[in-house]
Amino acid sequence: MYATPEPVTGYVVRSVHLLLQSRFGRAAGLADPAVRLLDPAAGPLNFVLAACRRTVAAHREADGNIQALLSRHLLPHFHGVELLASEHARGLMAMRRFLESLGFAGRRERIAFRLADALAGPEATTFEPSEETTLPVLVGNPPWRGHSANQGPWITSLVRGYPLPDGREEEGYFRVDGQPLGERNPKWLSDDYVKFLRLAQWKIDLSGKGIVAFVVNHNGLDAPTFRGLRRSLMRTFEEIYALDLHGNQRKREKAPDGGSDENVFSSVAQGAAILLLVKRPGLRRRVLRADLFGPRPAKLRTLARGSVETTAWSEVQPCFPSYLFLAGDARIEEEYRRGMALPEIFPVHSAGVITGQDSLLAGLDRRVFEERFGLRENDRWRRCLTAYLARPFDVRHLLYAPELLARPRRAVMAHMWTGANLGLIVARQCKEEPGAMVTRWIAGHKALSAYDVNSLFPLHLYPQAGGFPNVAPELSRQLGEDYGAIPEASEILGYIYAVLYNPCYRKRYRELLRREFPRIQFSRDPNHFRRLAELGGELISLHLLEDDRLQQSSVRFLGDSGQPLGASRRKLCNYRESEGRVYVNEHGLRFEGIEPEVWAFRVGGYQVLSNWLQARAGHVLSSHQCREFRWTAEALRLTLRIQREIAGTDREMSG
Repeated sequence: MYATPEPVTGYVVRSVHLLLQSRFGRAAGLADPAVRLLDPAAGPLNFVLAACRRTVAAHREADGNIQALLSRHLLPHFHGVELLASEHARGLMAMRRFLESLGFAGRRERIAFRLADALAGPEATTFEPSEETTLPVLVGNPPWRGHSANQGPWITSLVRGYPLPDGREEEGYFRVDGQPLGERNPKWLSDDYVKFLRLAQWKIDLSGKGIVAFVVNHNGLDAPTFRGLRRSLMRTFEEIYALDLHGNQRKREKAPDGGSDENVFSSVAQGAAILLLVKRPGLRRRVLRADLFGPRPAKLRTLARGSVETTAWSEVQPCFPSYLFLAGDARIEEEYRRGMALPEIFPVHSAGVITGQDSLLAGLDRRVFEERFGLRENDRWRRCLTAYLARPFDVRHLLYAPELLARPRRAVMAHMWTGANLGLIVARQCKEEPGAMVTRWIAGHKALSAYDVNSLFPLHLYPQAGGFPNVAPELSRQLGEDYGAIPEASEILGYIYAVLYNPCYRKRYRELLRREFPRIQFSRDPNHFRRLAELGGELISLHLLEDDRLQQSSVRFLGDSGQPLGASRRKLCNYRESEGRVYVNEHGLRFEGIEPEVWAFRVGGYQVLSNWLQARAGHVLSSHQCREFRWTAEALRLTLRIQREIAGTDREMSG
């Protein structure tokens, strides 16, 4: 249980009061007798009490009778529903203290606060009385719980759709513009806050007017799984205000100036947002967004004195297919969406392997597995041992025994078992920088970032003889028509890889690449296609450490090679730019000939060379591992050169 900070509650309540005045012409705001306020997950009644205090303050300013306001409006019309008995009891006590402070001491007033499950059915949240003249307002901070225990048939059905008063059907959160959502794992739509939001939307739809003001998990603003939710809200509400409070510790969010960004909830890792939703026919439909970054105290100070009227909103244009509540250039997004998403190009794919116990099943030294599992004597375990891409350029050993792995992803990883195939690894969403990597082997689910789950797209499907291309047939036919002959699957992969490593592409579509699988536009010019496919093929060869040029690496390993690497990052990754050297222990063991941009090179969320060394902290490098590091550094140096060629090729074509 996390109490909502008072400044957050205050911002929400002040905003509702002002929206009632400005959007509905109710000069008294919350004090208007038509208002019916409900918090369906009320906890200790924080939002209801804040609304009561705001209403009393406004009524006092108008020289109104406080006793009449309480008995005729607040007590009968401001409702709360809470499931937990302990929170319900706290809320009742808090409300009684509030009433006593206003001179209601000793009076047995009925408090409209039910101990019930608001998600169980419509009777739990009925406004009394319910009339056409009433104006519903729903406020609160419903629980965020991805693994929801609230699986009742009524709310589950409501999330998927319900009939509207005019006879139409509200299609729900699992469809987008009449089409199925198409998510392989839409579990996050079962989050409790999603269900409470749906409940609130349903009540407003039935009324035909009203306001919803909720504190929610900010992933609903841009995560692909929630595009049906966002589209549905846009159908119901004329005005949507989305204030992203950020503070996502899982994403390691930073303020735009590089400073710290903290959550308004202490000890909560997931970022927060405030949604203000207004339904009043006749208003111009629009979605507005604002962002609040910085340390927690600064955010709370801003919220404590702020409201919907003081926030600097920017209108955004959510559009098909993702309907993102994010700022962006609509022209660039339209251009980007002309491309094909990777799952449309390579239909067979899955997230990477999750071992569930890396320390036991994955490692750097084959001999450890031989001792641990008796591989020399146990033929079955020996056959399970395979290479495994754990991080960019970092191939380790994996005991691929499906019964031991948390998520073996057998349907896709079976195509990578022999090492004869190629696979493209990208993340669907990126909290850090977008990246891409190729592999001949099974890959882990965090091969590109410690914070993003990546997917693997095999190039060929086995056990068909020679492998069958995992390329959409319609794409092959179209490219065949454009180029005069159907390209090889390896050429298509090369072209895509070149695009993904094009600095211009990454810069132009940076924010879009962070939100969904990359989209690729195929050139209509066969010469342009072949040139990029050739450059992409060079990158693939380099990233697999198969290019002959790597043997000419100028990086050298100096010092006593029998010494172990340092155990701490400071001793292990002491890079001195002026020398072009990285010292890997306190005794002068070092690699030299490493340029600054090579040392800083990142693939996805990982700084390649630094991460490679950290994975081997405390170990003595073998001659093979020394060569692997030297070749990786050379591969990165050549990658930078090829990236410049790719960008130049695209500029020539556009010119």
